[in-house]
Amino acid sequence: MGHFELKIVHQHFLTQELEEPCSHGPIYLKVNDVMISSEDDGDWVINEAALALMRTVRYGFPNPLAAPPRYYPEGIKEETLINCCGAYMLFCSSYIKWNVTLNGDEVTLSHFVKNDHVDYRDLAVTLPLAEYATIVYAFAEQASDFYIGKDVDAGGMELFEGQYGQFWQEFEEHMKYIKEKYIL
Repeated sequence: MGHFELKIVHQHFLTQELEEPCSHGPIYLKVNDVMISSEDDGDWVINEAALALMRTVRYGFPNPLAAPPRYYPEGIKEETLINCCGAYMLFCSSYIKWNVTLNGDEVTLSHFVKNDHVDYRDLAVTLPLAEYATIVYAFAEQASDFYIGKDVDAGGMELFEGQYGQFWQEFEEHMKYIKEKYIL
């Protein structure tokens, strides 16, 4: 078994107006002894990364049989896990992704790629699935807690009506799934 660390360093909105649907901030990501992301890498989209990562606990990644997130515009596939921009700014070239292979009570994380040109092809870690789920849940909970007490009105940035609401509905569904199945 190896080592997997995933943490939000801090979160913020890009502006003071609460019209921004996404929280941003640096992400600390370390696999075994390899630092993939740190504060030096700048900001990533936190809340969208949290949803994408929760989906990996349930479906693995990539998984052509899993429908894309419901808040994605029609015809768009989920191709990365952590983005600089997110679904509201499609096709951003700054991202991090890795394969998530579910195998019973274990999960293998492998083939880490950052921004197309930084390829950790030989890097892999196998963990108990419950441990991975707990790490992802803590990340998602911190992402969600950032929004407490903030009345975000993202309607002006939606690509289709109800997009922001669909995001949070799916987010909560995956939080509930992970909590009930893996968090004791």
